[in-house]
Amino acid sequence: MFRSSLAPEIETYLGLRSRFYSDKSVDNTSRALRQLDQYLFNCGFQGKVLTEKVLNEWISTMSGHSKTKKDRIIFIRGFVRYLNALGNDSFFPESIRAKSDYIPYIYSDEEIRRIFYYADNLEGSANNRKNYRLIVPMVLRILYGCGTRLGETMSLRRKDVDFKNGTVFLEHAKFSKERLIPVHETLLAILERYCLAMGIMDKPDAYLFPGIKEGTHLCTRQMDQWFSNILQLADIDQRIREPGERGRPIYLDDLLLPTYLGHEHLLDTDKYMRFSGAQVPDSLDAFESFSAGLVPDVEVPDEEE
Repeated sequence: MFRSSLAPEIETYLGLRSRFYSDKSVDNTSRALRQLDQYLFNCGFQGKVLTEKVLNEWISTMSGHSKTKKDRIIFIRGFVRYLNALGNDSFFPESIRAKSDYIPYIYSDEEIRRIFYYADNLEGSANNRKNYRLIVPMVLRILYGCGTRLGETMSLRRKDVDFKNGTVFLEHAKFSKERLIPVHETLLAILERYCLAMGIMDKPDAYLFPGIKEGTHLCTRQMDQWFSNILQLADIDQRIREPGERGRPIYLDDLLLPTYLGHEHLLDTDKYMRFSGAQVPDSLDAFESFSAGLVPDVEVPDEEE
C-alpha cells in the first residue's frame, strides 16, 4: 500500500489511530498519507526525517480547494508528531488558512419569475404522485419566502405553522437547534389554502409535504429532481460562471442573519453571502451610487512621515 522509506512508520501510525479514532477519521488520514507517500516515492526520498524543504515542496504540489489542502496538512502534522516522538526530528508544517471557494448562484428577478411559472404549471406522467402540483410550488415558496433549508422544509408538520402569530417553527434545524421563522402574510395565506386543499388543516401531526408511504415526508432527493426539471424548463444553467469569477464577501456587523439561519459563527454565514458582480453587474453600479459618501476617504501617511 505504501512504498516510500516511511511506509513502516505510516502503517504503524494508522494502526494506532484506528484504535482511538473513527473509521472516517482514519480513512481521511490514510488518504493524505498516501498522497505524501506517493510523492516521497516518486522523488526518490530516502530516510526517516521529513525536512522543511521536502514538506514545503510536497505542499506546493497540492491541488484542490484551500480547505482540502488545510485538512491534508492537519493530518500530516499528526504524523509528524508521531515521527518526532520516535526520535526522527521532522519539520512541523504550519497550517494554512482556508478560504471559501463557494460562490452562490444568484437568480435574477426574471429567473425567479420563470421558476415559479414552471413550478405552478408542472406536467408529469401518470406515475407521479397525485399531489405534486400542490406540493412542489409550496415547497419552493417556503424556501424562497422563509430562507429555510430543504431538509428543514421537508420535515415540517402542520402544527409547526402558527397562522395566528405568523411563524413557522423548525424543531429539527441545523446543529439540533430550534428556530422560529417569521412568515409574510401573503405567504401565510397561500399556506392556509394549501393546508385546506391537502386536507391537513385539522391534523397537527400531518407532514406538510407527505411522502408516498404513510407517516413519511417527501425526501430531499425527490424535491431535487423536481427542481432540476424546473430549471431545465426555465432554461437556467447554474453551472454557467464568468471566467475567473470570484465572490465578494459581505461583512456582517451583527448576529441577526446568522441567528436567523441557525449558524454558530459569522464566518459560517459569510460563506454563503458571496456576491458576484460579474453575474449581475448592474447591481454593483446601483450599490455604489446608493452608498456614495457613506464611507469617508482616509489618507494613509507614508512610512517616512
